This record gives sequence, structure tokens and C-alpha cells, in this order.
Amino acid sequence: MGGLLALGLGLAEARESDFRQPVTIDAGRQLVELAENKVTFSDRVVVKQGTIDVRADRLVVIRTEQGLQSMTAQGSPATYQQILDNGQPVHAEAREIHYDIRARTITLLQDAKLTQNDNIVTGYRIRYHIDREQMEAESQGGQDRVTTIFLPEQLQNLNEQGQD
Repeated sequence: MGGLLALGLGLAEARESDFRQPVTIDAGRQLVELAENKVTFSDRVVVKQGTIDVRADRLVVIRTEQGLQSMTAQGSPATYQQILDNGQPVHAEAREIHYDIRARTITLLQDAKLTQNDNIVTGYRIRYHIDREQMEAESQGGQDRVTTIFLPEQLQNLNEQGQD
């Protein structure tokens, strides 16, 4: 599924080496729909790629002649974990986690939550653009708000960086 976060919260970059590792999918059931170039995995799905670990109730993989196009994990919640280049883990969860391989984006949708170093971002949708290292978080039509929680230590580090 691609590297997830350099949140703009002073977080380290995702491991680029994870993208070059093979993807292993373990599930209780697999349904291949050749006409649609679609494979659906279900029953305690586990996806591993390097340090990336995705857990879901259901995973839909779409392929084209050019290779993998997208992966969509669904669960209550689906989870995503990865070890970043600085050795710190990042954890994400949502009812749906969509990885668009061509656009190089990861989207957490519905009850999205992203955690690293006890910093937390929540919202309806959180999208990370891998190539641009840019994260967007959105509420759902003004209902719920996007919330970010910084620990006091991280706030102090941000203040010190701003004074340089």
C-alpha cells in the first residue's frame, strides 16, 4: 500500500524501500473476477509489504495490463501500520483505506484516524499524496470537525523550529 505519512507535524518520511518489496496477502477467502480484473479477499485479511501491515475484513485489488491499479481495504476499522525511516511507527485506521497506485495517494475514509508519536489527526477523510508528501484532512460537510492533537513536547519543538 505505499508509504503513509510525513504529516507536516514534523514527522519523518515513509520508507521508500517498502514500495520495492513484494506484497503478500493472507486471507480466509479469495474471489477472482477475471472479466473485471478484480480480486476480492475476505475473512481476516492481512497485507504485508516491507514494514507495512494492513488488516481488514475485506480487500479489493484491481489490476490492469500495466499491473496493480488500486487496493481498497474495508473493516470496522481497517488498519494500516508502517515503520518510518526514523524508526517510529505510524498507525492509521478508517472504515475504508484506499491506495491509488497510479495517483500515488492513500485515502482514509469514514472515522479516519492517524497516529504517530501520540500526535493524532482525526476527520471524515484523510488523504496523503505520497509524491508531494502532502496530507489533507477534511470533515464531512461541516458536521464533524478535523481535529489535531499535539503533545506539549512536539509543540515546543515546533516553536523552536519557527524561531530559526
